[in-house]
Amino acid sequence: MIYPAAFVTAVIPAFNRAPSIRAAVESVLGQTFRDFELIVVDDGSSDGTAEALAGITDPRFRLVVHPQNRGVSAARNTGIREARGRWVAFQDSDDEWLPEKLEKQMARIAAAGPDCVGAYCGMVIVGTAEAGSAGGSERYHPGPEVGPREGDILDTLLGESLISTQTLVARRDLLEQVGGFDESLPALVDWDCVLRLARLGPFAFVDEPLVRQYFSDNSITKSRQKRAFARERVVAKNLDLLKERPALLSRHYRSIAGERRRLGDITGARAALAEARKLSPFDARLWLLSAWLAGQGLFARTA
Repeated sequence: MIYPAAFVTAVIPAFNRAPSIRAAVESVLGQTFRDFELIVVDDGSSDGTAEALAGITDPRFRLVVHPQNRGVSAARNTGIREARGRWVAFQDSDDEWLPEKLEKQMARIAAAGPDCVGAYCGMVIVGTAEAGSAGGSERYHPGPEVGPREGDILDTLLGESLISTQTLVARRDLLEQVGGFDESLPALVDWDCVLRLARLGPFAFVDEPLVRQYFSDNSITKSRQKRAFARERVVAKNLDLLKERPALLSRHYRSIAGERRRLGDITGARAALAEARKLSPFDARLWLLSAWLAGQGLFARTA
């Protein structure tokens, strides 16, 4: 079948999400903005995810199936390759878009002008990565304290991840230009991809909670080891820019040291702190942490 070109392509990667995939799809099909197609990429599910979508007759909906599981980034990249739209938006298989999400983002993109590479919006995070629970606390992200959230946000993004994939709409040609999502990263793939996009131009921002993110039991964000490895990779991939911002790079090395320590890798933590000290030699906290870690290493050798 030949599908007409849509202004926006929405992509949902799904792996073993039979209980939640239908609600995620309906939150996209229920958008007040109507000029889009929706591609669900079933990434080798074995729990009936594809069957859960049976009966959807909306002509904007398409299902693409990976015969084997290849990972969420590969699924998103398949969606980008299959896309007919000029813009690509991403939804997750267990989260929810509010009905006006695309309408407000596309209006903001139009107002931002032709140089705009993408847009994102605020989201409400339900539960915590540590608890892996969709109950309890809720918080809004990103708040105004993080720094500039619109326009040239490269400096802000170099400090921290602002844009979760479910909130992102980006130009398809630029997603292809930067290589899509890094399939070798086990976590923080949204931060990595958006950093590459932000090198190319400005972002628009809708400061409203238009996405609800729910942490589930198999949320990749829960894995401390995966996040620690991914942070180191993202920092290494952006060293050209971070070396021009030594205080920020030092802060990243300090965070890496903390993650390594929590994983029990005292040697790795000490090495990361040594890099931080080179960049911030007068930061007394780094020297105190180094001394404490030296004691931990001595204890480990004598235990």
